[in-house]
Amino acid sequence: METLLQDLRYGFRMLIQKPAFTFIIVIALAIGIGATTAIFSVVNAVLLRPLSFNAPDKIMMVWNTEETEKADQFGVSYPDFIDWRERNQSFEQLAAYSTRDFTMTGAGEPVRLRGAMVTDDLFPILGVAPRLGRFFLSEEDKPGARAAILSHRMWQQHFASDPQVCDKAITLNGQSYTVVGVMPAGFQFPVQNDPVIDFWMTTAILQEGAVPLTVQRGNHALEVIGRLKEGATLEQAQADMSAIAGTLGSQYPDTNSQLGARVAPLQTELVRDVRPALLILFGAVGCVLLIACVNVANLLLVRATTRQKEIAIRTALGATRLRVIRQLLTESLVLSFVGGVLGLLLAMWGMDLLIALAPGLPRAGEITIDAKVLGFTALIALATGIFFGIAPALQVSRTELTQTLKEGGRTSGAGAHHNSVRSMLIVFEIAIALMLLVGAGLFINSFLRLQRVNPGFDTNNALSFRIGLPDVRYPEAQQKIAFYKQLASRIESLPGVKNVAYTTALPLSGQRGSVGFSIEGEPSIAGRPFPYDADYRTVSPGYFNAMGIPLVNGRDFDERDEMMGNPVVIINEMLAKRYFANQNPLGKRINPSFGIDNRGILMREIVGVVGNLKHSSLSAETQPEVYIAYKQNPRPTMMFVIRASNDPNSLVTAIREETRSLDSLLPIYNVKTFDQYLSASVAQPRFNTLLLGVFAGVALILTIVGLYGVTSYSVTQRSHEIGVRMALGATSRDVLALVIKQGMRLTLTGVALGLVGAFALTRVAESLLFGVTATDPFTFIAVSALLIGVSIAACAVPARRATKVDPMIALRYE
Repeated sequence: METLLQDLRYGFRMLIQKPAFTFIIVIALAIGIGATTAIFSVVNAVLLRPLSFNAPDKIMMVWNTEETEKADQFGVSYPDFIDWRERNQSFEQLAAYSTRDFTMTGAGEPVRLRGAMVTDDLFPILGVAPRLGRFFLSEEDKPGARAAILSHRMWQQHFASDPQVCDKAITLNGQSYTVVGVMPAGFQFPVQNDPVIDFWMTTAILQEGAVPLTVQRGNHALEVIGRLKEGATLEQAQADMSAIAGTLGSQYPDTNSQLGARVAPLQTELVRDVRPALLILFGAVGCVLLIACVNVANLLLVRATTRQKEIAIRTALGATRLRVIRQLLTESLVLSFVGGVLGLLLAMWGMDLLIALAPGLPRAGEITIDAKVLGFTALIALATGIFFGIAPALQVSRTELTQTLKEGGRTSGAGAHHNSVRSMLIVFEIAIALMLLVGAGLFINSFLRLQRVNPGFDTNNALSFRIGLPDVRYPEAQQKIAFYKQLASRIESLPGVKNVAYTTALPLSGQRGSVGFSIEGEPSIAGRPFPYDADYRTVSPGYFNAMGIPLVNGRDFDERDEMMGNPVVIINEMLAKRYFANQNPLGKRINPSFGIDNRGILMREIVGVVGNLKHSSLSAETQPEVYIAYKQNPRPTMMFVIRASNDPNSLVTAIREETRSLDSLLPIYNVKTFDQYLSASVAQPRFNTLLLGVFAGVALILTIVGLYGVTSYSVTQRSHEIGVRMALGATSRDVLALVIKQGMRLTLTGVALGLVGAFALTRVAESLLFGVTATDPFTFIAVSALLIGVSIAACAVPARRATKVDPMIALRYE
């Protein structure tokens, strides 16, 4: 221990003697360790940390799948869920849930909240306990029951943390609910970052109405989770659920003949979309840390050449090689420790920045610096200290005692060994930097192509908002129709408003509806009354004009399209091309499975064809779409579209006032411009590109600094040789070429190795790219040219200095 303390004291003294040298190394390490720690804190919380439920590895999600080439997964119908719950042999319990927006009234201004409708066994499956009160009883999950459990946040914000809140009534969508419990702080289910769930109620309201969800086997509106029985495996559960799906397909061929089931761990499903990007970013920041370590190792190698006489004297006084290596590694570990502490402080700041920038990151509220992250930082600091310290320690400990003492501080013969190691490190550094730059180049290229995609509608000066009509106060379809028509008329009369329309789902809003349909006159497919699929929206007259969606053929919806009028639809060009190729679709009739009225499911005449648009995302393929007139399929919740002559945000206050003048209990919410929707749709690729670009930029700067340092030190070491060459007639151009050639040899070797590595590794990111392949030749060539160009510039500075060497001074010095 005394020897270790002696090494530490001596190491600190040596580092303090060179404050500029120490500062540069600590900053380089702090950046590398800090960035790595920040990314790891996200990876730890999102991917590695178990969910905060009881035995979370036993909690599964169960999806319906369509047994086609796409094998898409989607929600479950209520009747199927009941059959799954009763027939399965693998789960202790199965629970279902769905989310919806509600308006809370009676406690000040109307507030729009997010609620989850759950079956009574959901909370027992999760294995959590309420902070106050109790969970739902089985009788509260039956028609007519009205019970609610509040989130901790809602309890604090809307009920002032009232400990007596249980048994009190709250009004949601015009109906009274009894509060039976409050969840603990931090609990969130469904586990997502946005939107946050404010309260939970039972599925009782889904079991009510003229056509309750319990009899709609074709309505896949629920999500299902379950807890595996003791000893049951994922594979057994998958086989069990697949068998049940097959049985249901035989029993109900009209709705279930093509349906399968998929079982997956809840945590896996939660992070499925973000896992690839997070792992790529973690790998990228690891490369930055490696490059920082290589730079530090090179700096220590340079410093080691100035300490050869010191080490030789220590050896002459009896120090063993192992003792010298230990002393030098102690100094390296002191540097890495200080860099790690500073890096941890940078990580705390960077973590908050990452959370702010990362779009829709699941479990974002759980990201923190915990014991695992601290342990990771300590391990990284230790590993980097050994990594960048071992090569200099081994090199300097080989000092030839007699030769070094005899030379008295002149350039030692060991310099050749040092140069060889430094050159290898620079080649390694350039190779890693090139791989990072190629990855960043692919992401930048992909993002630029994504931004150039035409969404199919006009985003300029357009605003949208949502509004929902409670069924309690607007039970009749004509009441809904009258309200929306009157509200649209009032908004349209406001100064600066050009167009007003409304729809069930706006493009890029995250809202989506799908429908099956058949085509009149075409033979049916056995077991599939609706063999074709399309997205669908309910829209008002003037919607396409307000959106800037071109009408390609036929007409728009108008006043003729009343509820009991001729059933009509409008389709997009993709549907017309796919199902009516070389035909005029106008006048053709399709039989979509929506819009059931007292006449049943109707054949609907195609009266118009509109342009294609990107509905789910800019990168997704255009889908067939069907539009239905609002009066022929009135819905309680709609999204309004307002096209303005200038900034649409200036209209928000007036729109709120017009809405309140019609119904003071109706708030408008999700008020956004189309530009915000467009920006949000590319938020994830923008985040990936930004972060990877920053890491690649830091790697490039560190690499160029390292190359410059090695070249510069080489020029200093070779000043005698350069003087001799110039004395023998070498020109400045010859000297310039000599130095740059040395740097280019290292660069080209590193580029060659980096291209091989990039070609192999970029394929991992192929699923995250749009419009560009993982081996895009333009990106590989452009990035290589960039790296070679800046390398030439880095070598040119010391090369020009070499041309200024005075041959007489160099020879006299030697």
